[in-house]
Amino acid sequence: MSIRIRSANEKDVQTLVVLAEEFIPGETDDEKRIEVLKRALTNPDYELLVAEIEARIVGFIDQWIIYDFTHGAKLSYIHNLYVSSKHRRKGVASVLLQVIKNARNMGVAEIHVTTRFDNKLAINLYKKHGLVKEHLQLEKEFK
Repeated sequence: MSIRIRSANEKDVQTLVVLAEEFIPGETDDEKRIEVLKRALTNPDYELLVAEIEARIVGFIDQWIIYDFTHGAKLSYIHNLYVSSKHRRKGVASVLLQVIKNARNMGVAEIHVTTRFDNKLAINLYKKHGLVKEHLQLEKEFK
């Protein structure tokens, strides 16, 4: 099994919307996801990579680069990492985490990621890839 990683493009939008619904069901409708994704893909401070197996997208990871004046540096935020259930535990997520190297090559000083406290598999994966400093992130929804 060969895993191919590449940058996402507008041709991938429909497939990514389907995967997003698997990842976070019922969060929003497809039209909103399409609108936001198309807009994000045009932003130079956004990177979205897809993982393909046999020319089918089976996962994705995205990161945002921000300029933080308090750090005096660029920071990276991995916002989403998802692999379809059929393709988990096959190394796809580890290969997608090449964004860490990409961030370093872009001159990023720190990389951040969030996950639920009970998502032990994700926590272990991130720690395996060097993300070990822990902080609490709080969230408020506006719906």
